[in-house]
Formats: sequence, structure tokens, C-alpha cells
Amino acid sequence: MKFKYFWVLFLLAYLPTLQAQKIKGAMYWSVTPTLSNSFTTFQNSVSSQVKDSLKKQDRWRSAIGASAMFGLELSPTRKVMIGLQFSNYGFTRKRENYQFLDILHPEIGVMADLSQTGNNYIDFNYRYQYLTIPILYSMQISGRTMKASTIHWNIGGSVSGLVHHDIRAVLHGFSARGEKVFKLKNEDENPGLFNANFHTGFRLENLIDGKRTYIFVQPSLNIPLLNANYGKERHHLYALSFEVGFIFKPEKKESNQ
Repeated sequence: MKFKYFWVLFLLAYLPTLQAQKIKGAMYWSVTPTLSNSFTTFQNSVSSQVKDSLKKQDRWRSAIGASAMFGLELSPTRKVMIGLQFSNYGFTRKRENYQFLDILHPEIGVMADLSQTGNNYIDFNYRYQYLTIPILYSMQISGRTMKASTIHWNIGGSVSGLVHHDIRAVLHGFSARGEKVFKLKNEDENPGLFNANFHTGFRLENLIDGKRTYIFVQPSLNIPLLNANYGKERHHLYALSFEVGFIFKPEKKESNQ
């Protein structure tokens, strides 16, 4: 992780501890493995053949995010959750069957490696990384038959600001200019600086220590409501995430009379 992301990690770790212990609630920390992809649209006339070709090339992209949340208890079974997330979305476009002197990408150059063997292709990893502020409503849906575990349903939204975007091109079976990995700016992408998102999913909590420490897993569906970019080719992202983390419920401090 580059140093410029240190402040993101610091906020994710420290934010929930800022909540006063006089407020009845819980603190949530997690890492978030994510699979994301894109619906692609075009602002100019593109043949159905090109659209079908790109649809076959585009694949799910895996990434890791992180989250720190505070859950404000409304009742024993309901919470409002707010916090900070590092959201890592995008997709992978696989282009293959390059021939000698084919243009790989304007920022890479042409296919000039005569030593390639077997299949050759490039994975273009489109990366959109956001700092996200979510607000979620959480409701327990499991009964009392589960003694140490509870199941919760979450729904809500968020606003996010773009902190980094690039296209990471990984060459397979050949090299260009002696390199196999390139980070492309692709200025024609014109990425959007902000987005709004819809979230829903389920969370399984399991008590591990006394009455205050839990572990949890949380599969979720995440749908940005706006396009990720505003170039001639536009990407509308969507993602599946699987948070894994722990929960700490501090003792409520009594106010002095």
C-alpha cells in the first residue's frame, strides 16, 4: 500500500473510537474482499459486433477494501450504522490474440516481442478507488434459537469520493519495452469525482469473548447510482463484497450526577 493511502487506513482504524462511550452502540472493523464488474454504454454510434466483443472481454475484477463503522443502537434488534469505507471497484478487460506490430495501447506501443510463445493476451484492470461514507439501517432477523449468533439485514446508501483511478495493464506471454506491467492514465476516461451508492446485504455475528467481542461476516450487494466515468465509453459499476471483521461493544459509561 502506498504511503498516500496511510491517512485512509488511519481514519478507518481510528474513526469508531471517536464515538463517546455514553452512546449505546458497537464498533465494527473489517477487511472487504470484493468482486466488481461494469455495464458499458457508449456516447457515439458503435456497432452491435463491437458491443458483443467487449461484453465477452469484460470480466469480474477482485480487490480488497476496508471498513470502520459505528452502530448506534435504536433498540435491542435495530441499529443505524455510519462510518468510513475504502471501496475498491472496477473490472478487467481481457484482450488476446495479438499479432506482430499490432497496437497494444497508445501508452504502451506496438507488439514488437518476437520471442512470445503460446497464447498472448493483456488484462486491462480498470481500477476506481473511493473513500466512502455509508449510512445503513440494520435489523436483526434471527430468533432466540441461535444462542451465540445473530443474523442481521442491512440496507442503506452512501456517498463516495474518488481517491485514485488508473488502468493496470498486465501482459501475459510477451513483454513490451522490457516490461510486463503498465499503469495507464488513459485521460480520455474522464473519471467522475463523486458517486452515490445503494447497499444491501446480511451480516452474521458470532460472540467470541464475554459479552463485548464478536466476529462477523457480511455479504453485500453494492450498486453505484452514477457512471464511474464520462468518456465516450462509460462504465456503470456494480460489486459483490464479503466483509470479514470483528465487533467491539464497549461498556456504557454512566454520567456523574
